Formats: sequence, C-alpha cells, structure tokens
Amino acid sequence: MLFRDKTPPSRSEIIAEADRARSKGRLKKAITGYRKALELEPKDPVVLGKLAPLLARTKEHEASLQSFRAAAQGHLDKGFADKALAVYAQAAEEFPHQLNLWQQMAQLNMSKGHRAEAVKTLLRGRLHFRRKTERRGAITLLQEVLALEPTLFEVKLDLGLQLAREKHVAEAMTLLNPMVLDAKTRPQLRRLRWTLALASPSVAAWGRWVRAVVLGR
Repeated sequence: MLFRDKTPPSRSEIIAEADRARSKGRLKKAITGYRKALELEPKDPVVLGKLAPLLARTKEHEASLQSFRAAAQGHLDKGFADKALAVYAQAAEEFPHQLNLWQQMAQLNMSKGHRAEAVKTLLRGRLHFRRKTERRGAITLLQEVLALEPTLFEVKLDLGLQLAREKHVAEAMTLLNPMVLDAKTRPQLRRLRWTLALASPSVAAWGRWVRAVVLGR
C-alpha cells in the first residue's frame, strides 16, 4: 500500500510532547497534550499535577483547582502523603485565598504527626485573609490553630479581635478577659488591654489600657 495509517502516538509520547511544549512556553499545546493523556488515564496524579498550574496561568481557575485537588487525592490514594502535600502547597501558592487548601495541608501534616508544621501552615494561611470579606476565613484558621495549640497568646488576641469585628463581641470577651492571668510581661498586658479596648470600646476599657501603659498593670 502506498498510504498507510500512521500509528497513533502512545500515551508516554503524548506526555513527552506536552512536556516539550511546556518547556518552550507553549501552554495551550501543553494543556491539550496533558488533557489527551488524561483521557487515557484520567486519575494520573503526575499528569494532573503538571496540568494544574498551566490552567492557572491561562486563567482557567476552576479547572486548575479541580486538577490540583485530583492530583493530591491521586497521590493519597497511592499512599504518597508527601507528594500530596507538595501538590497542595503548590495549589495554595496559586490560590492563597482558598481556605480548604490550607486546612488540607494542616490535616496532612497532622496525619504525619507534624503538629508544629500544621500550626505553621494554618498561620501562613491566615496571613492571606486580611480583608473584611475574608474575616470568616481568618477566624476559622485561627480557631483551628488554637485547637492544636491552645496557649498561643498572640493568636488568641488576633482571634478575639476578629470575632469582635464580626459582631461576636460576647464570644470575643469570653476569650480575651481570662487572658489577663496569662499576660506574663508588660508588653503582653499592654497588647491585651489594647485589644480589649478595641473589641469592646468604653471609657473604662481605655482607662485600663492607659494604666497598663503607664503602670504596667
């Protein structure tokens, strides 16, 4: 025969071609290749992990998040918690305002017995929840931090203030008032009295702050 159908490329060849396209900055071609490879093996966490950041760069945000999450779950299904954690960390860099990404990383760290790293992860996440509309997310992360480490003084101050700003003043004061006994230094007492005055402003509250500044008590 003069003409013969070309043998279709194997899955590994499709991935290799997509890898080359990615290395050359040809994002759309790379995305097309990875998606074609996923048609043949939809749950491949490695390919999903390669696809996810490219989708983020091309503004396909929802598809990117889905790909990140599927990649992480795929690694977990195979027993590779460290690889799943790396995927979630990359996803959080791309989408730092996605609350559950920080929570998933913290949970994975806890499953590995890394409590301190889980706390650090939640606190890193909290830094991205600064706006008024993101306050509920900040509160959630701070509450999860305190569930792991209940004695963190600055975290309690932060949580109390955020609760007050969300109009949960009684809850804020229930958290903050007993901290007078926890204030070990003058700076801590001044910070606490300042936070209490902001959470529930009154002449008496501001007076106690002034006393803490001047007299240290």
